Amino acid sequence: MKVSLTSVLLYCLVCFLSACTPDEPPPPDVSDISVDLEVLRFDREIAELDTTRLGEELQRLDQSYGSFSDVYFTHLVPVRRGDFSPAEGERVLQAYLEYPLTHFVDSLVAERFPAGQAGGGAQVKEMIGNLEQSLRYYQHYLPDAPVPDTLVLYDTHFELAAFLYGDGELAAGLDFFLGPDFDYSQVNPEEPIFSNYLAESYTPAHFTGKLLRVLLEDRYPPPRTGRMIDYLLYEGKKLYLLEHLMPETDDRIVYEVTAEQMDWLRENETPIYAYLQREELLFTTDVNMINKYTRPAPYTPGMPQESPGGAVNYLGRQIVGAYLQQHPEVTLPELMAMEDGQAILRGARYKPR
Repeated sequence: MKVSLTSVLLYCLVCFLSACTPDEPPPPDVSDISVDLEVLRFDREIAELDTTRLGEELQRLDQSYGSFSDVYFTHLVPVRRGDFSPAEGERVLQAYLEYPLTHFVDSLVAERFPAGQAGGGAQVKEMIGNLEQSLRYYQHYLPDAPVPDTLVLYDTHFELAAFLYGDGELAAGLDFFLGPDFDYSQVNPEEPIFSNYLAESYTPAHFTGKLLRVLLEDRYPPPRTGRMIDYLLYEGKKLYLLEHLMPETDDRIVYEVTAEQMDWLRENETPIYAYLQREELLFTTDVNMINKYTRPAPYTPGMPQESPGGAVNYLGRQIVGAYLQQHPEVTLPELMAMEDGQAILRGARYKPR
C-alpha cells in the first residue's frame, strides 16, 4: 500500500496539534467582575506607635481596625491575656516593641514592602493585583460565596502567614513573604516552620495562594473523620479549584513545591496510586497515617526523597479532574460540597497516567 508524503505530513500535524491541546479550556473573562479590596497597613501602624501614650494608641487602633485589632492583641501579640490588667498589657506591648526581634522583622518588612500611596510599593501592588484577579475568579466559580473587601497587612515574630477575622475579612503576615532571597533559617535554624520545605513557599509569589487557601478552608472545612480517600480528595478538590482561581500561575506555586518536585509528581502518578493500593492505604481511617501522607513534609513516606510531602494530594487532584470529565454537569460548588471520596473515585472511572 502506498502512502503519500502529504498524508504522512497531515497525520503528523494532527498528532502535533492534539499533543498541544490543553486539558482545560482557557480561563473565563472576568474583567466585568468588580473587586474593591481595601488594603490596610497595620504593620506600619505598629512600627509608628507613640510609646509614651500606649493606652490611647491601643484605643485608636481598636477604633480604626475593629475586630482585627482585638485578634492581633489577643492571639498574635498577647497584650490582652485574660490575666493581664490594662496597665500590664501596656507593659507587655512596650516590651514587644523594644524586643530586638521586633526591630529586625520590622526593618525587613519595611525594606521589602515599603508603605506609600495606595498601600505600598511595587511589590505590594503586584501582590494585591494578583489577589484581586483571583478574587474575580473566586466570584465567577463560587458565585454564592462571600468575598472579602478588606485585607490587613501586619507582621509579628513569624506567628501566622494568613487568616480570616471578623466577618470573613483577610489578614496576611508580611513576615512570611520575604523570600526567596531572605534565609529564614538565620532567625532560628531549630524552628520547624523555617525548614526548607516550608520556607520555600514564603515568597511574594505564594501570597495569593496562601490567602485563597484560608478562604477555601473556611467555606469548605476539611473532613473531621473519614478515610484516606476522603482526605486526599478533599486536598485534591482544593488544588483543582486553586488552579482555576490562579490560572496564570505556575503549578509549582499553586502546589507549593519546587519545579523538580512538580515534574516528579507528573511523572509518577501511576506509582503513587500503585503504592497506596499495595499498602492498602486508600481506605485506612488511621488519623496519624492520614496526616503523615497528606500534610506538608520534606518528602512523602515510602516514596523517594525526590517526592514532595503530600504527594498523594496530587493524585486526589487527578481523580477530581477525571470525575469532572465524566460529569461535566457538576459545578465547582457542588464538587466542593461532595464529601464521599469513594463515590468520587467510583464516578471518575480513574485510570492513572
